[in-house]
Amino acid sequence: MNTAGDSPKAPVDPAVWREPEMRAALAVRDIGAVYRQLKRRGVSQRRIAGLTGQAQPEISEIMNGRQVMAYDVLSRIADGLGVPRGLMGLAYDGAPVLDPGEQTEGDSEMERRGFLGLVAKAAVVGLSASELADIRVLPESGPSPHRVGMQDVANLEATITFFRAQDDRYGGGSVRSAVTAHLDWASGMLDATATDAVRTRLQQTLADLHSLAGWVSFDLGSTRHAVRHFANALVLAKESREHALAAKVLFQMGRVYLHDGEPDNALKVFQLGQMSAQDANSPRAVALLHLNEAWAYAELGNAGQTRVQLTRAAEELARDSDRDVPSWLTFMSEAEIEGIAGMAYTALSARDRSFATIGLEHATRSFDMRAEADARSRTSDLIAIAVNRLRAGELAGGIRAGAEVLSRMEGVRSSRLLDRLGWVQQAAELHAGHSDARDLAEQVSILRSV
Repeated sequence: MNTAGDSPKAPVDPAVWREPEMRAALAVRDIGAVYRQLKRRGVSQRRIAGLTGQAQPEISEIMNGRQVMAYDVLSRIADGLGVPRGLMGLAYDGAPVLDPGEQTEGDSEMERRGFLGLVAKAAVVGLSASELADIRVLPESGPSPHRVGMQDVANLEATITFFRAQDDRYGGGSVRSAVTAHLDWASGMLDATATDAVRTRLQQTLADLHSLAGWVSFDLGSTRHAVRHFANALVLAKESREHALAAKVLFQMGRVYLHDGEPDNALKVFQLGQMSAQDANSPRAVALLHLNEAWAYAELGNAGQTRVQLTRAAEELARDSDRDVPSWLTFMSEAEIEGIAGMAYTALSARDRSFATIGLEHATRSFDMRAEADARSRTSDLIAIAVNRLRAGELAGGIRAGAEVLSRMEGVRSSRLLDRLGWVQQAAELHAGHSDARDLAEQVSILRSV
């Protein structure tokens, strides 16, 4: 459908903005999605450019994934296209943004009766798509405090601890929306009045929240958002001189490269993190970086350096006093060393199956040491167990472990684990003559394609 003529300045049909799919894109300010939907409705890039004052190459970049963040640009786009500003959470000139569904006193009698009519219809027969759009609650951050004290920061830290536990148990998909929404609100605390000590701790806490937002985004496969959160976390950690947290963020950044099949780049980032860990004089953070360097070396096929880095990680962790460990670094434990060692030797066993036995030993110890609440890591351990059993020729044990992985995946929303399931499929396909192995490979393939 063409919403107007071919003129570059022809207005867009206002009915477009009432469609649920379009409203959803506007609510999260996904301008690329807005432009793509307009294109499907016959609005050309030339016309979008004419209305918004943007160049056509810029329109193409946005449609291909570039985010629009600047408030003034968002405002110009809304005004140019004729989008009601409230749909994008933008302030109206001289008037506050109100959701029509929230109006009470001062509304016209007709509006109130109309809303009551919708309520009655919803209770009896249900609402149409356009009526559902009329009552949709738009995302809106609550007001940030004008003054922030240590208790406010402590409350924020407690919230992060809760989110992190949910992520560990259920995967990034279970909490990402909540984490990013809370981050949007909490970032406003930086504008509040606070003592220097409170502001420093707030910066560290917001760095931790950005770190978590990046990690859950990464867990869902949203690399573009993940690295932006990590970059913000790194800046805040450095500004507040929390070098151990900066080291942890660099470990997270490196893991993105490692997952994307770039172990050389991952190793470079881990080595940058090692510098921050040394600046922090934190053996636990140093151990974390050595541990992940081991995995990167394993992906490069360097078994010697893999062993060296694993040994250094264990030695550094043994030096740590275990006192006053920050909440964002408590995961770095003996179980983590065993788990990442299992991953490293799994990478090596892909090249040389003689490493499968030691990979199996490490992954099994990690699985046994972890609490059931650490469901994602335990599922990752089981993937390594299944893969290494299959590569070692232990078909019955490998197939049983693979079946348990599939069962556990039902409760964990993690794109990273889905990607790693590909290792199970490849290992099962080594035994194409075995019917149970073929069935396992097929089940994994089906799950990964959903």
